[in-house]
Amino acid sequence: MMLINPYQVMPSIPASTRILMPFTTTSGFADIANNHAITVIGSPTISTAQSKFGAGSLRVSSGNYLRINSTSTLDMSGKKPFTFECWVYLTSGHSSVSGILSMRSSPVVYCPLVVKESTTFIGYDSLDSWSFLNSYGVVGRNTWSHVALVFDGTNVRLYVNGNGTFDNPTISNDPHPSWPVGDRFLNVGYDADGVIDGYINDLRISDYAVYTSDFTPPTSPF
Repeated sequence: MMLINPYQVMPSIPASTRILMPFTTTSGFADIANNHAITVIGSPTISTAQSKFGAGSLRVSSGNYLRINSTSTLDMSGKKPFTFECWVYLTSGHSSVSGILSMRSSPVVYCPLVVKESTTFIGYDSLDSWSFLNSYGVVGRNTWSHVALVFDGTNVRLYVNGNGTFDNPTISNDPHPSWPVGDRFLNVGYDADGVIDGYINDLRISDYAVYTSDFTPPTSPF
């Protein structure tokens, strides 16, 4: 396990973008928006075997993933609006129970969110149970998919490749929880149920609801 917090020359990025990790051969594992501390678990790599935009991607596999360390940026109390989004490529070797994004490190711990291939867990206000966004938005395998989990202060919405890409709409609504105050961490490519086998590009965490209606996933970086 290695702790990194490298200095980066930051480009012009909207103030609403609190964390931005392109995962390219240039940016590496760094958060180029606000330089949040990152913990490297195992030996994830920046790979050129798969890349959404041709500049590399984060390769995660069993035992090898990243964690954005506990930070007030991930305190989502008071029904604050947030958007978590990334591009993900799941290989055929991926286990459906593994986490794409997760805020827990133990299977018995409830947390605000866990995003998997076909099920997203949203913790109740008291963080003692879950609601599930599992009717829509299955992430494909061996192809790049855009995943966006949006908290708009009223509902929680899950988008996979935009609204209406599949036969059923890929937008799900659930009441926005009022989670307790507290700094949180975010696993990238990992949940307590397992590490995904695949690639991730352009992880962005914003402090407002980026998507609230039909949208087309980004066609260029950032």
